[in-house]
Order: sequence, then structure tokens, then C-alpha cells
Amino acid sequence: MSNERNAGRKPLISEEQINEIEERYNSGESLSTLAKEYGVTRQALHKRLQDKSNKPVKIDWIEDGECVSSMQIDFKRRGIVLANYAVEISKLPFGFNVQPTWQNFISLLEEKYLKEHGVDEPGTYLVIDDGKGFAVDDVLDLPEDFQGEIPVFEFQKKDLILTRTDTDGFQMKAMSSDRRLFIKSQAVISGVEMQDWAVEIIASDLADQLGIPCVKQHQCKFAFGNRKWEGVYSKNFEIDGYTFLSFESLISTEHLSTKDDAFIRMGSLEKLEWCANQLARIGGIPCAKAEKYMIDLAVIDCLVGNVDRHTRNFGLFFNSNKGEYSIPLVFDNGMGLFQHDYYRDNYKSFEEAMNNVYVSPYGEDPFDFLHELNKKYHLKVIYEGVEEIHYLKILHTPFAEEYERRMQQLWQKLD
Repeated sequence: MSNERNAGRKPLISEEQINEIEERYNSGESLSTLAKEYGVTRQALHKRLQDKSNKPVKIDWIEDGECVSSMQIDFKRRGIVLANYAVEISKLPFGFNVQPTWQNFISLLEEKYLKEHGVDEPGTYLVIDDGKGFAVDDVLDLPEDFQGEIPVFEFQKKDLILTRTDTDGFQMKAMSSDRRLFIKSQAVISGVEMQDWAVEIIASDLADQLGIPCVKQHQCKFAFGNRKWEGVYSKNFEIDGYTFLSFESLISTEHLSTKDDAFIRMGSLEKLEWCANQLARIGGIPCAKAEKYMIDLAVIDCLVGNVDRHTRNFGLFFNSNKGEYSIPLVFDNGMGLFQHDYYRDNYKSFEEAMNNVYVSPYGEDPFDFLHELNKKYHLKVIYEGVEEIHYLKILHTPFAEEYERRMQQLWQKLD
């Protein structure tokens, strides 16, 4: 039987081979042709080529027109080497600290970004809608077709949970003062404001269509200092006694890792089943439920092209009131529909933009992977009665709309 979609186990490419591939690619050979020849996905090969080009970057820190420090930044290894040239401590980026950590560097960039965007004063402890006033209960009970003012959440620094994400971008996350709501701003990647808030809402709506338990996301404004960002808010599941434990933390206690060669060499469906088996074993959950959860995650990620399903945003709920594990809600779906890629509007074609779209932790093209999932699990049997899927019309970028159109066609053809 032919393997046109290149499913199953993937070979590892040596450094010598990647050098040869890079030379051929720069000479004009297509990525698709090279990927097929070496038996890997186009996305995986594109990532390897990108990783190879991720060399340390030099940043000069300028104060009053003078270069006071230089930093050699290794983004791949998350390392920094600092050289200070000025005597005045107040001018140096890290002050007295001559051996800054990666987190020191990230905090420095975030502070600089906030100041450049006018966020130089703390905001207020308010949950408002530009003057009318929203109580938390009112916000939680808003109907699905609500057409009024979008809630605005205002915070100051001590309200923030974190301002850095695994998407290598800037993003603010906070909770309402009573901890009942979780709110996050849109991501900013390389200075480009992304519309991941829209993808979060689209993904949670698709989950509703399929009957997948999901954190329901609602549009809002995230105000901090003198700026407002687009954002989403949702109910904080922790107030019901649930604590989320990531897959990474769960398997680390068993001395297992998805970075092991044994996992990397698995085929996509093998990886899915392996993850499901670990969740079932560690959590004392029926294998069928754990497998359905992993299928739900993969399907939603395919439908929106989410590239950020890393091992820290899926796992298990632990109910401290009952002392037991359970399958969690699906959440963190925003890095899809090309909103993970700040270069998204500059590609010449949809196919070129798709080079950066893959479903994690499988490394698969989402269209190919949905085919593979359907062949194994018969998705329209699992999601009975869902013959068509519909996308909320809130993200109006050409590649996103084309992605939605193609995915709707693919879903209709599934048997």
C-alpha cells in the first residue's frame, strides 16, 4: 500500500544531510520535493532549516546616543553574554547585574516594549465597559449573542500572572480580583500585534459544535496603563477545586520525556496513543477516555492549525476536593490560523505560509493529520451528526479565510 501522505515513523536527518538539503533548497529546489525525498514532513524540514539558521544575535544597548552595553543573545539555547562599556550604573540595561539570566533579559524586553507603547503608569482595579460597569456575575452570564459593549478589564502590575509566553512573544495574563475570571491580552510577537484572541474564540466555538469540553472564551479589552489590547476572558476552573497538571510534569515523575529518541521516532498516531496511555496510567482514568481527549485536542488543533500544543498545555485536572484525577477542558488554542507567525501577511502564497503550520507534538501538516486521524478513528462516528463545521466570521485575513475554506471542504469529504 502506498504512503502518499508520508504517515508513520519519520527518519532522523543528520547534520550532513541538513547541510546538503540547505544547499539544494537555496539553489531553487522546492521544500516539498526535498521533504518527500528524505521521508519527512515539509513543516519538519522547514523547522530544521530555521533552527540551523538561528545563530546568536548581537544587541547594542544605546542610551543618550551612546552604546553602553552589548549583548550576545542565543535564542535557541536561551543564553546571554553581556559586555558593559559605560561607568554609570543607571545607564546599564541590568544595572549592577553583570551576569543576567534569560528571565532578566525577557523582563528587560517586556519593560522596554511597555514603555514604548505608553504603558508607564499603573492602571486601576476595575472591571468595566467604558463607564457602564460590569460586575463579574454579569460578565459570566452574558448570552452567546451579546451585542453590547465589550467588557474592559483594567489591571496594574501586581495583578499580572505573567507577561511572557512559549510563543516567543509578549502577552499579558491576569485574574479578576476575586479570581473567578482568567483574562489574557492578544500576543505581540516581534512587535506585531496578533489576532490570537479571535482564534481562541473560533476554536472554542468549534469545540462546542463538536461537543468537545472546552474553556469557553469571550472577547474583551485588556487595559494596562494607558493602553488597551484585544483579549479574551474565561471562567477560572481552579475556583471549582481543580488544579491543572501538565503532561510534562506528570511524565517527568516517571522519568519519561517527549524529547527522548524513542518518542521522536514514533509515528504520529503512535505518539497520540502513547500520550493517552500515560495519562490513563498515571491518572487512573479509562484508556478510552484518555484517548478521546487526545483525539479532541488533535482535531481542534487541526481545524485551526494550532502549532502550540506543547506538553505544558495538555494534561490532567486534579480535584483537590475529591482527591482524584479527571480529563481537563481543552484550552490554549490561540496560536492558529497563522496568528503564531508575525510574517503571516508577507508570504506570496498559501502554500508558502503553510510551511510554518504543523500540529504539535506530532509535527504533522494539519490537513494530512486530519486525514490520518479519520482513517484510524472515523471522526464522523466520534462526532456523530456533525456533517459540516462553521467558522465564526471574526478573523478576516486572506490566508485564515483560505485555511477555513479548505478545512470545511476536507471535513465534508470525511467518511
